[in-house]
Amino acid sequence: MNTTPKPQRAFLTVTLLTVIAVSTVFMVYAAVLMTLFGTTVTVNQTGGSMQYNLSNTSNSTWVSSLSSINNGTAWYARINVTGAAQQAVTIDWVLQQYTVSWADVSTPVTTIITLAVGDNTVYATTTGVFSGNYNWGTLTTTGGSYRVKAVVNG
Repeated sequence: MNTTPKPQRAFLTVTLLTVIAVSTVFMVYAAVLMTLFGTTVTVNQTGGSMQYNLSNTSNSTWVSSLSSINNGTAWYARINVTGAAQQAVTIDWVLQQYTVSWADVSTPVTTIITLAVGDNTVYATTTGVFSGNYNWGTLTTTGGSYRVKAVVNG
């Protein structure tokens, strides 16, 4: 026979169950306290601006806007991308005209280029280089307000 009295057995059983429960809680609690950190990720803030030119020569002055020009006058666009990370990008250039709002009025000229780290000048050509820069004047044969939109996708 068992020599431990019934109340003492009950007490030992409750104590043992309590110790097991508390131990389990501490093990779960310890697992919840674990925090892991990854390495630092640096994200560049890329910016830029659109520039225009009437002569499309590399040594002439490119400006942020053109004063009034006659319809059919040759004019060109480029973008200056600032703070770029080295990456391959696709740029879709499209002419927009303002009536009630800005609306696309041309099919895109697509540029595929790999940007260098830092600042880049990209022209509206298939390769983004100066030679062959697109003449937007061929599309502005009627009066109105126009601009070029360049969408850069990385």
